[in-house]
Amino acid sequence: MVGIVAFLLIGAYMITVNKEYDIKNDANDREGFLKDFSGWIVNLGKNVKDVAGVAKEKEWLPNEEDYEEYSDNDTIKK
Repeated sequence: MVGIVAFLLIGAYMITVNKEYDIKNDANDREGFLKDFSGWIVNLGKNVKDVAGVAKEKEWLPNEEDYEEYSDNDTIKK
């Protein structure tokens, strides 16, 4: 949880610095920052969804044949 919060804070800091927002004194900068930050969060969510979809399609468990091949290992003594 701490890592996620740190990641979001670093992202917010990078947006503020790159766009040179003065969020303390300028209401327009605060509005621009909120638009940029919320857009970044939405894009981040879409990217995580895409990566999770690709990872879901991968074969993570061994096939039946692969399991038999590895279980016939003669270095394992019973």
